[in-house]
Amino acid sequence: MTDDIKMTYLKTIFQFKNLINTEFGRGKQHVLSLTDLLILQGIQAGQSSVEIATNLHITKAAVSQCTTALAKKGLITRATDPENRRNLSLALTGEGVAQLKLTNAEFDQAFNSFVDEMGETELRQMLKLMDKMSAIIGE
Repeated sequence: MTDDIKMTYLKTIFQFKNLINTEFGRGKQHVLSLTDLLILQGIQAGQSSVEIATNLHITKAAVSQCTTALAKKGLITRATDPENRRNLSLALTGEGVAQLKLTNAEFDQAFNSFVDEMGETELRQMLKLMDKMSAIIGE
């Protein structure tokens, strides 16, 4: 293996990392990270914090940290479940619903432009390869 392919690999991983960390809704009152967006979508779908953690392959502590921040921003409410005090009941606020709707629309527009340029066939191939790479790295 050449050093060239190793450097290309490292630079590509770095670029993807930067893309993943890009915030949605720049210049808006509330700026959503990709994690915030996915957690808000999970809450909207009625998922518990445990289900969200499982679906996103992150820890329950990470979900707790994010939901605390989202509550401070006024995007969600967190309340103790009266039937099981160890569980929190999560719900979007009106502001959370509005921000999620706006962010989803902005994402859809950007995603559709990306698919138009890349093509659905190449996108599916890329996703398959990224899934394989994630499985290999995650071993």
